[in-house]
Amino acid sequence: MDPSQSTFKVAVVGGGIVGSALAYFLSNSSYSGKEIVLIDRSLGQLKGSTGHAPGYIGQYNESEALTRLAIETVKEYSKIPGGFEKIGGLEVVTKSEGLEKLKVRHESAQKVGLAAEMLSPEQAVQLAPDLVKNDDILAALHFSSDGAANAIKITSFFQENARKNGVHFLEADVKEISRLDGCLDGIVTSAGPLKAEKVVVATGIWAENLCRFDVPIPVIPVAHPYMYGEQRVSKSRKSPFVRWPEYHVYARDHGTAYGLGSYDHQPLHIKPTDCAEGDWIDAFDATLERARSLIPAETKLTVKEKFNGIFSMTPDNLPLVGPISSIPGLYVAVAVWVTQAAGSAKFLTKMMQEEEVDEALKKALDPNRFRGKSMDDLKEVSLAGYNNIYKTQENQ
Repeated sequence: MDPSQSTFKVAVVGGGIVGSALAYFLSNSSYSGKEIVLIDRSLGQLKGSTGHAPGYIGQYNESEALTRLAIETVKEYSKIPGGFEKIGGLEVVTKSEGLEKLKVRHESAQKVGLAAEMLSPEQAVQLAPDLVKNDDILAALHFSSDGAANAIKITSFFQENARKNGVHFLEADVKEISRLDGCLDGIVTSAGPLKAEKVVVATGIWAENLCRFDVPIPVIPVAHPYMYGEQRVSKSRKSPFVRWPEYHVYARDHGTAYGLGSYDHQPLHIKPTDCAEGDWIDAFDATLERARSLIPAETKLTVKEKFNGIFSMTPDNLPLVGPISSIPGLYVAVAVWVTQAAGSAKFLTKMMQEEEVDEALKKALDPNRFRGKSMDDLKEVSLAGYNNIYKTQENQ
């Protein structure tokens, strides 16, 4: 296609799970698919965080906004063949303070209608015998409706069905958002200028490249270690996803191998290049070694493959989804995890159609909420929240 010959109603910049979901939902809304274009520098390979996301979908969060978006996201992923596997989630604790926090999470999750059950150490080991040590833990919290998302398959589904609905796809670099007389005019791409009445930036860890507005958009890319163990024979039933919140460690049964990740290290801001996988950081070896100490010795979990997966942090651990107030027609959907991707895309679709949306959710996700604050301060606060990644500052 020759972008310079067309004017679109909507241009979505970014073909990861968020941008692809948005193109799909928009093409099923009052917009015609032919009025929409999705632009990404690499449509054949997912180079952003979507491509390496561990895929765990834990629906309960102390943030009401994130919980609601996650529940809506699971509803959408469950419609996609092979998109969502309900393996459950397990949170295990080893200290009395952690046990009290787990009890609070249990009660809060039940109040929002999520299946949650406190388990004894023996019950937890029975669910995940290769991942949980019986002699270490006091209790566990089981979320039976949680699961694992195949982010690559889900993204492919959204793109394929958006195409069927007439959405245009353009493989190109987006250089800048163009304005004419102060008003949104479209975007400038490596394939030429493209006119659009509305533009959505959904570029994840690369958000700062385009988000140079009069309001800060603090999307801070950070380094994160993850490993895969040796290949093994698949079991008839996968273990639930396991988290050790006291140690900032999590593990996933990938079927033919176990995976292990950790937030138990110095937060590291990293400048992404052309993909969301950074150079390996030597200090991460010790991080993974500490994480492996939580796994039963009998599992013999050793490092077969390790990588530094880059993802986005924000000052309050909440995504930025909505319009940029000073530039009519410009929207962002950034710092959105796979856990909330479909829910966020559906929410933004409603906003772009000027439908009535929940005001509390709109406020929590408002990309203008950091107006007047310095990027240096926002970066510092973002990095400070890395080690407690599931804690938000919603309503604070």
